[in-house]
Amino acid sequence: MIWIAFAVLTVVVLGALLRPVLKPEPLESSADRDAYDRAVFRDQLAELDRDKARGAIGEKEAEAARNEIARRLIGASSAKPRAARPLGSPGLALLAAFIVPAVALPLYLKIGNPGLPDVPLATRMEMAVESGDFEALIAKVEKHLAANPDDVQGWQVVAPAYQRAKRWADAANAYSNIARLSPPDAAVLGDLAEMLIFANQGMVSAEANRVALEALKLDPNLPKARFFQALALKQEGKRDDAKAAFERFLAESPADAPWRPMVEAELKDLSAPAPGPDQAAVDAAANMSQDDQQAMIRSMVDGLAEKLKADPSNLDGWLRLIRARWVLKEPDQAATAYKTAKDQFKDNPEALTALDGLAKELNIQ
Repeated sequence: MIWIAFAVLTVVVLGALLRPVLKPEPLESSADRDAYDRAVFRDQLAELDRDKARGAIGEKEAEAARNEIARRLIGASSAKPRAARPLGSPGLALLAAFIVPAVALPLYLKIGNPGLPDVPLATRMEMAVESGDFEALIAKVEKHLAANPDDVQGWQVVAPAYQRAKRWADAANAYSNIARLSPPDAAVLGDLAEMLIFANQGMVSAEANRVALEALKLDPNLPKARFFQALALKQEGKRDDAKAAFERFLAESPADAPWRPMVEAELKDLSAPAPGPDQAAVDAAANMSQDDQQAMIRSMVDGLAEKLKADPSNLDGWLRLIRARWVLKEPDQAATAYKTAKDQFKDNPEALTALDGLAKELNIQ
């Protein structure tokens, strides 16, 4: 039975390999390829700027990465179009198709072993360092910690590994154990708060806020904790308190601090008028029925959407529209507005930071 399976797989693979020879496909145009490459590199530059703004990458590393992306972009733009090359005659290709199995089959019968089992996890873990198997390395540390839950060094090793793998809840658990087993450390508590927020889709939970406040007791100037504490105020609806906290943070931050763009984006969002009717409209709506009030509010939000079609460069308008759609319990329309705004501001890193920050706050995917 296994030989039938091998034969079928061989035919399928050879068919895939011979298809370009027997029926060559048209070459991709160089213009399309260049446009695609430029779009990819622009996205990479925008992502790099966002990482720098979040403080996830240092100034020197960001500059080196930017230079490399720019070099590839220039290389892609200056690359000459590929010339079509003959792929050879179909007769030779068919001959090769018969020769390859004829040579490979006797070799496999001599040295192959179709019954060989997969490499077990235990073996992968033993060879993890030599093979560079990242997942096996994590599994190896996890096995050690299961037997030695109070080994702080093990938790210190696995915490950044979880972060790299974007396993935010596991990273939060690791930092929680580091905090449990170590003397009080503001930086560890700041990392714990960050992982709790990432695991909660950007929302500052009560636990994350508590941890951030504990970190501030140890180090009142810890950047992460100050940002998260101000963000918690904003998410609680305490806009004035949040604005004051962000303004103090910004005033006391160095001019080249990597987190300044994020703080400035939050302040810009807080400075924008909250979505909804003005006082005159509120007074007029006082005697309306609930349905009429909802219809009026929805009409105003729809009017804002129409204004943005005429002036799509109004970032504050997009931020208000996204929040308003979310408040009106229209998550699909909020997500659509978010995606449209990201397309509009794709070359503006600061605008993208503000939009992504609001999306995380409202849990918009």
